[in-house]
Amino acid sequence: MKSIIPDSLFVRLFLLLFVILSISIFAGREVFIMLGLEHAPSSVHRDPFRLYTILLVRLGAVALTAWVAARWLSYPIKRMAKAAEELGNNLNSPNIEETSGPSEVRQASKVFNQMKARINLQMEERNRFLAAVSHDLRTPLTRLKLKAEKMDQQELQADIQEDINEMASIIDTTLDYLRGDERPETECMLDIGALVHSMVEDAEERGESVTVSGNANPIKLQPLAIRRCLGNLIENALRYGESASIVIGETDSNVVITIRDFGPGIPEDQLESVFAPFYRLDTSRNRNHGGVGLGLSIARDMARKQGGDIALKNAQGGGLVATLLLPKQH
Repeated sequence: MKSIIPDSLFVRLFLLLFVILSISIFAGREVFIMLGLEHAPSSVHRDPFRLYTILLVRLGAVALTAWVAARWLSYPIKRMAKAAEELGNNLNSPNIEETSGPSEVRQASKVFNQMKARINLQMEERNRFLAAVSHDLRTPLTRLKLKAEKMDQQELQADIQEDINEMASIIDTTLDYLRGDERPETECMLDIGALVHSMVEDAEERGESVTVSGNANPIKLQPLAIRRCLGNLIENALRYGESASIVIGETDSNVVITIRDFGPGIPEDQLESVFAPFYRLDTSRNRNHGGVGLGLSIARDMARKQGGDIALKNAQGGGLVATLLLPKQH
């Protein structure tokens, strides 16, 4: 059950000071239970307004003291909360100052900075591991590719080259996902409509069947991340639906981009599951189309890091609709 009075540092200090003030007023004094002012002592009867004025002034002083004390006490907490939020977006964010504030706050700041250092160390070790794995996996693929190019049978050579390219794509996609957002990108005002139209033109030049309509006002985004997000959604639509229809629009609070394909769709109970890393559908939509099951996971991750999200639904008449929501302010 929710409390009627909000629980905050200011409220707690106000109530504490109010109790102290009440005790100080009535301590050592007589307490009168009055049915009316005619029964009150003469001092109260003469000037009740003065009594109420003093009470209001004291309550105002209590409220002001509680407000100032709450701001003073909550500043280090807010500073740590801001540092934690920045750490979630950028591991290279500055450390918290460890020399200011009460001893408890200084100790908490020191522990926070130590945790941040351990996370950075683990990320560096992970990146070194991924670089080594990437090198070790690419070397045999390169040798296979060179051997395939020397083969005389053109049809067999084409099949081997296709398998090699698919293996390379799987390796690249997996390593890309595992690396994550190791170098945070700076946001800037981006014409999302122009970006989508340029990506559609690139797809058409490759012989893909893609249409686009609509537009939206520029918003603040990370250009490379949103291109990666849109690229995965468009590639997913073309891979499983062979063609894609894109519509760009906006509401008061969001830019809305819908990407529809004309494939077999996804079972209703798996529309959310397909966002899980390495998730593969055992349906006609997933047969003979390759992929490693990371495209949608990466796309949603990129969208959510910019305050947006992606939702899927089956279209009437067949196909899948992916809706990308990007907030105008975040």
